[in-house]
Amino acid sequence: MMRPKIMNQNEKIIQAEVVEEGVTPLEGWRKTFSALRNPNYRYFYMGQTASLIGTWARTSALGWLAFQITHSEFLLGMVSVLGSLPIFLFAVYSGSLADRFPKIRIFTFTSWFALLSSLFIAILLWRGPVGITTLLVFAACWGVATAFEMPARQTLMVELVGRKDLVNAIALNSAMVNSTRVIGPAIGGMLYAAFGPVWCFFLDAMSFLAVLLGIYHIQLPPEHYRPRKSNFSFKHTLEGFKYLRTDRSMAQATALLAVMGVGGWAYLSQLPAFVHTRLHMDVQGYGWLLAMNGLGACTAALLVASQGSRLVTTRTLYIGIALFSAFIILMGWMDNPIAVAFMIYFAGFGIILFFSVGNSVIQTNSPDHLRGRLMGIWALVFGGGMPLGSFWMGVLASNTSSAFALQCGGAFCALGALAVYGIFRDRA
Repeated sequence: MMRPKIMNQNEKIIQAEVVEEGVTPLEGWRKTFSALRNPNYRYFYMGQTASLIGTWARTSALGWLAFQITHSEFLLGMVSVLGSLPIFLFAVYSGSLADRFPKIRIFTFTSWFALLSSLFIAILLWRGPVGITTLLVFAACWGVATAFEMPARQTLMVELVGRKDLVNAIALNSAMVNSTRVIGPAIGGMLYAAFGPVWCFFLDAMSFLAVLLGIYHIQLPPEHYRPRKSNFSFKHTLEGFKYLRTDRSMAQATALLAVMGVGGWAYLSQLPAFVHTRLHMDVQGYGWLLAMNGLGACTAALLVASQGSRLVTTRTLYIGIALFSAFIILMGWMDNPIAVAFMIYFAGFGIILFFSVGNSVIQTNSPDHLRGRLMGIWALVFGGGMPLGSFWMGVLASNTSSAFALQCGGAFCALGALAVYGIFRDRA
C-alpha cells in the first residue's frame, strides 16, 4: 500500500484550492462574506446564529448559577469538566460517524437532543430550585450533544460552500460563534438578573428551532444521504491517526491545540469566580465581560475571513497563543473592570485567531474521505484538554485564587507552545 505523500504547508494550501492569486489584503476585506453567497450556507448560518445566542446565554447562566449555589471554584470547574468530558470520550467515534453517515442527519439529531435537554432543565427550574448534581448532569448532556455535533457540523461546511470558500466559511463560522458571545451573555445576564436563570435555559431551547428550520431548507445532492460505510470498524475509526502521523503541519497544529485545551480554553471555567471575588461584580458585569471577550474573538475571526489562506500558517498559530498568554497573565493582576475588559478583549482575539487558523489548517488539508475522522481527532484533543484544564484550574483556584489560576494557565500555554516549537523544529 502506498503511503500518503507528505507535503509542505504551501503545497497543501494550493491543493486545497484556497489561494487566490493576485488578491491584495484590501481586496480580501471586500470578500469577507463571500461564503454567504451560497444559499445552503446562509440557511446554516442564520440558524446557527440564533441558536448560539441561546447557547451562550445558557452557558453564562450555568456558570453563574453553579457558583451561586456552591460558592466553590472546584465545583465550578467540575461543571466545565462534565460539559467537555463527553467530547473526549466520543469525539473520535463521532468523527467516524461523520465519514460514514449523512452529516445533516447527525446534526439534526443532536439539535433535537440539546433542545430537549435545555427545555427539561428550564421546566425543573420553573418548578423550584435545583442542586449542583442536576447542573452537573445537564452539563454532561450538553457535552454529549456537542461531542456528536461538532465533527458533523464542522465537516458539513465543505459540502455547503465547496473548497474555494472553505477557509472563509470556517472563519465566518468562528465570527458567528464569537459575535454571539457578545450578544448571548449580555442577554443572559439581563434575563438572569430580571427573571432568574429559567428564562436563559428556555431561550436556549427555543433557539434550536432556528437550527432545525435552517436544516429543513438546506438542499444537498442525493449522494450526501448515501451511507459510505455502515459497519463499525476500529480500523476505519483510527485511520485518521495514521494519516496525522504523515502530516507535519496538521500534527503540529494538533499538538498546539492540546496545549491550548489544557491551559487556555479552560480560562472560561474560572471567569465567574474571578468576576465575583476579584472584581466584586454581579451577573450583569460577568455577562458584559464575556461580551468583551467575544468581541475580541469576533474581530480575530473576521480578520481570518477577510485574509483567507494568507493567515493559514503555523506562524499565525504561535502569534495567537502569544497574544492570549500575554493578556491573560496581565489580566490576573488587574482589579479594575475597565482594565480587565481591555485585557480580556485581546485574550479573546488571540485564542480565536489560534482556533480559526488551526481549524482551517486541518480542514483545508484533509482528504475528503478522512475529514470527519481528522476533525474528530481535533475535537478529541480539545475535549480532552478542556476537562483536564478545568479540573486543575479549579483545584488551584480553590487553594489560591482564580486570578492566580488564570495566570498559570497563560504561562502553561506560552511554555507549552515553546516546547512544541522546539520539538517540530528538530524534526524539520
